[in-house]
Amino acid sequence: MRSLVAAATLVCSIVTSAVVVAQPASDTVDVSLSPITARPLSLVGRSELKVAFFKVFDSALYTMSGEWTNPKHSFRFLLTYRRNISGRFLANQTAKEWDHLGLSDARRTAWEAQVLEMWPDVSKGDKIAFDVDERGISRFYYNGTWVGAIEDPDFAPAFIAIWLSPETSRPAHRDGLLADS
Repeated sequence: MRSLVAAATLVCSIVTSAVVVAQPASDTVDVSLSPITARPLSLVGRSELKVAFFKVFDSALYTMSGEWTNPKHSFRFLLTYRRNISGRFLANQTAKEWDHLGLSDARRTAWEAQVLEMWPDVSKGDKIAFDVDERGISRFYYNGTWVGAIEDPDFAPAFIAIWLSPETSRPAHRDGLLADS
């Protein structure tokens, strides 16, 4: 979980320049998650984040329609790590990205504590999925195993904004994820 957010923020804080490569979309979802999340979702876009010559992670964004229209519910963001990263580092990077976006929500401290508690250290090949259901409940999966949830429906838009806000610190990565929208 925390790897998902943190990995994206890790790249943002360590690197002064990143290369993002948009990858062709596919019609199928990587359903390496629990059967609970196996609802029909279509690929919006993929992006590979590189820092200098190092691949940090591959990411994919899925929605019910295959378009990015509502950041509050019914989507999945999947990260596949290409590097080893500590969960604590990822959690700290999430906070830095929220600072960059100017997130001043009173619940932010509680959200940060929840993700820090959930997020494991990640190794090359590990997958973190951020899955948001129709009610806006956010669930995190680590290599297909559920690790926790945040039931506040306002969390999901704040969390995904790290990558998809027009003010993200990594606009090229955002462009890759939204390439087909």
